[in-house]
Amino acid sequence: MSNIEDIATDLIDVLPNPVLVKDDETRYLWVNRAFERLFEVRRDELVGRLDSEVFPDRQVAQCNGGDLRVLATGEIDEADEVVVDPTRGDRQMITRKTRLSSSAGNHVLLGVMHDITDVTEANHRLLETSAKLEEQSALLRVMANTDGLTGCLNRRALFESAASVFAADDPVASLLVLDLDHFKTINDTLGHDAGDRVLEHFVQIARGVLRSRDLFARTGGEEFAILLPDTEPDAAVAIANRICETVRQAPTTVDGHPPIDLTVSIGVAHTINCDEPSIDGLIKLADRAMYEIKHNGRDGVGSSLAPAAISR
Repeated sequence: MSNIEDIATDLIDVLPNPVLVKDDETRYLWVNRAFERLFEVRRDELVGRLDSEVFPDRQVAQCNGGDLRVLATGEIDEADEVVVDPTRGDRQMITRKTRLSSSAGNHVLLGVMHDITDVTEANHRLLETSAKLEEQSALLRVMANTDGLTGCLNRRALFESAASVFAADDPVASLLVLDLDHFKTINDTLGHDAGDRVLEHFVQIARGVLRSRDLFARTGGEEFAILLPDTEPDAAVAIANRICETVRQAPTTVDGHPPIDLTVSIGVAHTINCDEPSIDGLIKLADRAMYEIKHNGRDGVGSSLAPAAISR
């Protein structure tokens, strides 16, 4: 039966990890079969030779990394290396080197290499997949919170976003309810595609008047709501009048049809009118003011704070 050293050598020789042994001058003493396969060299060609006598310069720089320091200090060195495998391409390796004492009292360098290419690639794919999932999740959140045609918030998102505004002990906010005048006529005479273009046109105009923190939502077919945080009644009425005027002065052309004159009726409400301020309460008040404007001829602004003031 072979002695224990022979058994140990045989075991190391069949390991899937490349293993190398160098003397204190970094000349090869022995390598296992996995090392031979990885670098496409023969053991008997390596023994007694330096890396620089066998491998390309790029590989030498990596192979010699830390060798002399490990031999001098006995510290363990662990480093990343890229090994060119002619069959499988570049392989990402981690090489762990340590100093051992030989039976003759000399120091030898033992290096064990671990191929982490598959793990690295799997982690990279996992990161890519995670990034794609996050991107898709963000897109789904946008789709869940916005109106697909106009890009405004939808009703649910408006109510969710408004919660933070009304969370304060004494919230100050105004709300506009807007309804495009005679929109059904546009749909009936020019078609729903034309109606969609008109809605997009209106939203673009209204956005130009609003602040970035204002919450602009489409709540129905041609119905919209705008929550104005920290906005007093006079300022809210001024914003509503500016929207009315801007819409009135910007007719739109759709599919070669004559210019379409568009107007909007707006109701304004403020938290000062609500015993217990809420988005529901403001919508109800603003709705009443808006329908009063509709009843009195459309194209104007009505406030729950005062008699309707029609702007034409």
